[in-house]
Amino acid sequence: MKKRKWLFLVIPLVLIFLVAEWFLLGLDLKKIDEIASETSKLPVLKISLNGTTLDEIRSNSKDVKYEDNSLELSFNGEVFDFSDVQIKGRGNSTWSGEKRPFQIKFSSKVDLLGFGLRKKYILLANAVDDSFVRNAAMFKMAEMIDEKYRCVGESVELYIDDDYQGLYYMTTKVEIGKAAVDLRDKYGIIMENDTLHRETEDCIYTDFKECLLVKEAVFEDDEVILADAVEDFMKDYNRLEVAAKKGDFKKVNELIDVRSFAEYFIVSEFAVNPDAYNSSFNFYKDGKDDKIHAGPLWDYDYAFGNRNWSWTSNENFYSPTETMIRREVTLGKSREKVETGKLIYYLIEIPEFKAEVERVFRDKLSGRKTEFLMKVLNEAAKVRVAAEKDAERWEKDKETFYKEVKYLLNWINERYDYFEKEYGKKEWDFKSGVI
Repeated sequence: MKKRKWLFLVIPLVLIFLVAEWFLLGLDLKKIDEIASETSKLPVLKISLNGTTLDEIRSNSKDVKYEDNSLELSFNGEVFDFSDVQIKGRGNSTWSGEKRPFQIKFSSKVDLLGFGLRKKYILLANAVDDSFVRNAAMFKMAEMIDEKYRCVGESVELYIDDDYQGLYYMTTKVEIGKAAVDLRDKYGIIMENDTLHRETEDCIYTDFKECLLVKEAVFEDDEVILADAVEDFMKDYNRLEVAAKKGDFKKVNELIDVRSFAEYFIVSEFAVNPDAYNSSFNFYKDGKDDKIHAGPLWDYDYAFGNRNWSWTSNENFYSPTETMIRREVTLGKSREKVETGKLIYYLIEIPEFKAEVERVFRDKLSGRKTEFLMKVLNEAAKVRVAAEKDAERWEKDKETFYKEVKYLLNWINERYDYFEKEYGKKEWDFKSGVI
């Protein structure tokens, strides 16, 4: 009798989730603003250049900085004006495109859209993401798992010298600060694995030939302290590579914050991010006595099954049941032949690390598929009108946005089901009432 009573409670819940998923995945996406919870107008950024033009900025290196510009932010009926604003390009391959990303820097710290006080903000063009919401989806998932120093962002419409540039994603930068990665020790440092772009002269190579870059340091202007911070980080990172390859979890646990690496892996693996593990793979260490932490997460416009990423010959790459981000390992090649991302492959083969990955999924993401789908849908609803204007500005088909959002929702739906089988509990436990 008790079992029957339990079933009467469970079955309606299951039906509710099934109906919700059917509604989300089968709806007419042109009506998404009717059912989404957030439909307000987007913030508008207007940048007025001083002594230069947008054409000049585009024709030069992304690293050229242009000073003394002004910026106007309009949001919720309020207008905020700023002067002495610096603008420069950013990105790697994205800087060569038509629609380009930028970095803006204020002369003093300002809090834009509740992001916390900071000087630098990034304007991501999302030119390769026809849904415009993949980076936002990553940030939402990071929020669900409580990544300690996650970045935050908001979709905005951008004008430069009154010329409409389209729909952008304004986000915080991976940097040190009270509102960012709050490092206090004088040897505190953020490093980035950028092996994908290993041609840069700034590479500091690990013993396994991974390219690490200094992202930012607490005392980056002091050459002696910076050199000591880098030396300390590299010493521990090289030890980590050796321990991970040997499968020595005890040593690995001494060197890293295992939970942060598990969180990084679960989001990157869920999103099938082709840049993960070997580009924009960030780490931080708050002094010589601290462990290495993974994060913050960054750069997911090519993720979540984005078919605009075309650097692969693997026909299964875009499948929601793809198993690893870099297929060299699962296609049977020796791990020694994998040119990038070796560390994460060594870690995931350690049973204790994989158990922590499974724990992260069960604790933070399992059973929350419909919630996550709704978060993504809400983001799509917010940008719908601006996405159509962006398509007109850059001479693209307006229907592409709707098709891509529907594709993305279906992809996430199938990916979530796959992850429940791989990392969640595999069957109902009717005695305890736990899935």
